[in-house]
Amino acid sequence: MKVLHAPILWGGLLLPIAGWAQPDTLLLAQDEHFILGDAGDDPSPDLNVYGNFVAQLGGDSVRVCGPFPCTGWVEDRYPNGQLKHRGYYDSGKLTVYKTYHPNGILERDYKSIDDVKSVMRTWHSNGMLRSETRFARGETYLYEDHYLNGQLRYAEERDRKQPYFTRLELYAATGEPISLLRLTDRGAAEFQQEEYHPGGALKCKGRSRYNPARMDTQRVGMWTYFDSAGKKVREEDYIDGKVHAERNY
Repeated sequence: MKVLHAPILWGGLLLPIAGWAQPDTLLLAQDEHFILGDAGDDPSPDLNVYGNFVAQLGGDSVRVCGPFPCTGWVEDRYPNGQLKHRGYYDSGKLTVYKTYHPNGILERDYKSIDDVKSVMRTWHSNGMLRSETRFARGETYLYEDHYLNGQLRYAEERDRKQPYFTRLELYAATGEPISLLRLTDRGAAEFQQEEYHPGGALKCKGRSRYNPARMDTQRVGMWTYFDSAGKKVREEDYIDGKVHAERNY
């Protein structure tokens, strides 16, 4: 367990996913502390390498078995004989595969659903779900990440046609939300946003709207702020992301 704090900013920050137009992200409130759970160790490079053979994910490598591209089921093993990888290859490209941690626990399961969609799930070495990623035409449209104990840590979902996220969620180790963004009006590209105090009490809420000229969301309308006991302490009126009026209570 570790305690972290960082500014919470909506817009102007880049997500580590290339090709996504909207740069919104979720961080932690600057003046408060949240208890974050153990996110687990990153997958080892030798397990990540198999993604290079998945054409649907942009992999441009071809695996060769002897003088020819691999075809059919292929297995790799750790030095002690433990199964490391089993996948089905078509002309050197993976369409379905699984990889395993050195302790024998399933580490990753990737499969094509059809010619367009595919899904990948990963697990921590203790067997708890680590992540689920869904792809369409090689691009991620849904991603969920879990702490080492299986609790949902972060979730994001992208609109399949528009260049913005329809869902962004961040949770503490104990399951309480830290910040949420969810699409509420697709026609107006408007979202409901909520931020929380440590422990799960609502800190503020309001609306935001996607601005295609900025490729970002901006706060609009009235935002309401609360203290950790639930008492309303302030209201702010936003126009195009800027505060035009403020009322304190």
